[in-house]
Formats: sequence, C-alpha cells, structure tokens
Amino acid sequence: MVNYQHFNNQQIMKIYIYVFLTVITIGFAGCKKDYLSLQPTDSQTKENFYKTKAQFQQAINGAYAPLQGIYNGSMWAMAEMRSDNTSYEYDPYDRSATNKEEIDEFRELNNNDIVESFFNNSYADIQRCNVILARLPTGTVDAASADTIGGQAYFLRAFNYFNIVRMFGDAPLVITETQSVGDAFKTATKTSVANIYTQIIADAQAAITKLPLRFTAQTDKGRVTKGTAETMLAEVYMTQKKFDLAIPLLRSIISSGVYSLNNDYADNFDIKKENGPESIFEIQYIEGPNGLGSDFVDTFIPWDYYDTDITGYEIANGAPNGWNIPTQDLVNAYEDGDARRDASLTDFTSDEYGIDLPFIKKYQSIGAVQGITGNNFPVYRYADVYLMLAECLNEQGFGSSDAFKYLNLVRHRAGLDPKSIGNSNPDLNVSTQEQFRTAIAHERQVELAFENHRWFDLLRTGKATEVMKAHAASERAYKNDSWQINSAAYANIRLLYPYPLNQANLEH
Repeated sequence: MVNYQHFNNQQIMKIYIYVFLTVITIGFAGCKKDYLSLQPTDSQTKENFYKTKAQFQQAINGAYAPLQGIYNGSMWAMAEMRSDNTSYEYDPYDRSATNKEEIDEFRELNNNDIVESFFNNSYADIQRCNVILARLPTGTVDAASADTIGGQAYFLRAFNYFNIVRMFGDAPLVITETQSVGDAFKTATKTSVANIYTQIIADAQAAITKLPLRFTAQTDKGRVTKGTAETMLAEVYMTQKKFDLAIPLLRSIISSGVYSLNNDYADNFDIKKENGPESIFEIQYIEGPNGLGSDFVDTFIPWDYYDTDITGYEIANGAPNGWNIPTQDLVNAYEDGDARRDASLTDFTSDEYGIDLPFIKKYQSIGAVQGITGNNFPVYRYADVYLMLAECLNEQGFGSSDAFKYLNLVRHRAGLDPKSIGNSNPDLNVSTQEQFRTAIAHERQVELAFENHRWFDLLRTGKATEVMKAHAASERAYKNDSWQINSAAYANIRLLYPYPLNQANLEH
C-alpha cells in the first residue's frame, strides 16, 4: 500500500508552496500553522528537497494524500448524495448542521463548507502535482523512475481537474508551480470548460505513455497504472460524447489481461480483499487514529445507531451521527435475485424509535476503533469498464453482440438472466438503442451504487434534471411520513455547484 504518512508529516509542513490564497489559508493535508512560516524549520527546503529519486517518491506519495480527505469528507456528499441513490437523513430530535442536507436538496450556497473543502483540497493536490512535474526534469532520477513518478503526477492532476470541471464548470486552470502570492492572484481567474478538458486529455495521454501496466511490490498497492489512466480518459471522452475515442482505450484495458471480475461481487468491498483483481483504482485508508483512516461506517448509516450491531462500538457521547442512506428509489431499482442488493445495503430497525431504515452495507467494518476503519474507497472497477464499453458500442449503433456480451457478463456475476433482442420476457427484452441505454443506466446504478458514479452518469447522459425531479416527488412523499422536508428542497435542480465565495472574492 502506498505510504502517504511519511511525506505528510515530515515534508509537507516544511515546504512553503502557494496554490491560491484560499488553499494557503487552510494549508495542505496534515498542516496547521506551519504554512505561514516563510523559512523552513530545518535543512529540508523546497530548494534542496526535490533532487533524488527517494525524495520524488515521497513527493508523489504525498500527492495521493489529499484524495483521502476528498473522498472521506466531500466527494460522497457532492456526487452520490447529490443523485437519486442516497439521501441525507438528519436526527429529527437533534438536527445539527445543515451543510450536507443543503447539498442533498440542491439548496447549498457559495459558502457551503463541504463545497469549499472539496475545491481547496483539489487545488492543493494539483499544486503538489505541479511541483513534482516542474522539478522532476532537474532531479537526479533515472529515466524509468522519472516516467513512473511523472505519470502518476499527470494522472492525479488530470483526475482532480476532471472532478473539478464536472462539479463547477469553468474554473482556474493552473499547470505550473505557484511561487508567490502574486502568482496565486494571477491564477485565480476562471478558464473555460473546453480548455480544462484539453488539459485533462493531454495529461491523461501523458500518463498512459509513462505508467506501467501494473506494480508488483506490496508497498506499491494503490498506485495508479496505465489501465487507471485509460479508464479515466475513456470516461472523459464519454462525457464529451466521443464514444469512438473511448472504445479503443476500453478494449486496451480488457486485452491487457491485468484485470478480471471477482467471482463474488461482495469481495470488492471486503477489507481483507482490497486491491484485488477487479480493482483499477481505489483510495487507500489505514485503520487507526493516525489520520489515514476512513469513517464511512459512521457516515453511511442511519442517524440512530445506538445498537452496536452496525458499528461494533459504543458512541462516546451517546449522540447518533449517521447521514448518508439509500433512497427508496435505489432500493426499488434492484431486481429480484440480484446478489448486489444484499452486498450493498441492508435494513435496520431502530430500537430507540422503531423506524425501519435501509443503510449502506458496502463499507461496514465492525470493530474498528471508534469507526476509523481501513476500508478503501473504489474509484474505478473492471465491471465499470465492461459497462462503459457496452454503452460506447451501443452509441455507435444498436445491435452490437459485444455490447450485449459485456452488459450480460456483469449481470451474470450478479446472478441475473441475460438481456437480449426479442426476449420473450419483457423485463429482459432490449430491442432498440434507447432500450439499451435504459438497460445500461439501470445496470450502472445498481452495480456502482455508493461509489460516486450516479450523479456524473446523470450529468453526462443529460438525464439529471428529469431523474431528480421525479426523485424529488418520491422524497417528499417518503420523508414527510417521518419528518418534514424543507419547502425549498429540489426547487432548482442545479447541474453545477456554486463557485466558492472565498475564491470568487479573489477575482474582484
């Protein structure tokens, strides 16, 4: 597993790097007030640090670290909970903060701290990549190692920008090391979506040429590979409706022989089987009070978890804390006999209030210290590649045998019958291109549930407004049975998040 901690704790606080003023004020991951120091506290400075292979290896490890915070704290709220897959659930007896509830209901403002945190952490990570790419050519690093390190930096920069452009649209595009406060002001202005995508594609292509097919050392588990970069670039092209460009990338991943589906869907989320044959990219976490763990077991359960059967531990102050739960829309989406349902969610009856609630089971890890687990978060899985290729082939023309093959390989693993043209079972009959689109959308929703794909899928297929308006009606009907939903909820289905206020102020 990639070791993020050494670089975070020993190097980041000692290197004075600017991103934007907003990022400077919060510092990099693991930093506190040390970012204000203009002079390093020991002999390690940014001038003498980026020299050797070992130093650049520490630096690239540090470039993975912000993703831990992004996926643990922001991404699930801004992606999965934004969709019809999950919903924010507050304790009606102790409402507490509304920042997540506002995102769920499309009511967030430009001062929402979750949105600000995502923005700041993403650009902090981009700056780490920029520094590595700027300093690598002058370091004493052999060519093969330089390619591997640089390839990871190119991917991570592209990956962050891909998330940013889908969340905000126009945004600052910074691809050079920021050296001063003046530079930070200069880079605060927005760049068009088209130009950001041009950079994403260039970075992804560079990553593909530099990254290996696989890493073999145990300490390299979790690093991105050529297949990771190809998967992301294929998704980029699909977002741009360039399905013909995505197809060869997806076929390359399949023909590489590196990946395979797990026989058991649930193995993808078993903490003892992480980074397995189906994993293309997952965010790495380590259990324990070291700042490197995940707390999905807390945030992905109902608000009433006094029963320790869910978490495996007693909450210290007796106050429930769960938020992110499956919607009834998603629960209803599973077909009878779909093995993915039991692996993904289950039902919980509150002993305290007698309410039946579904909760996300994928990341349940009973027994972790105060819910700080080592559960990784899957970003790209091989099943996703199958479904992406099936979708692309259908967009090139209905009736492709390969499109049906890859769709049905995923269904077969779930224990479901195949879909086909002219099937006598109307639930399995797919006889038009539009019906195949519907079949793919359904399969992606249940196969990739709680993995932050649904909202982005709705955006790129143009279905977000339609689906979320229908979802709003069902949420009102469901939630009003137990507690009141905000009257302004879902009134304006915004496809982009408001640009953070603290960043907008820099442009004026």
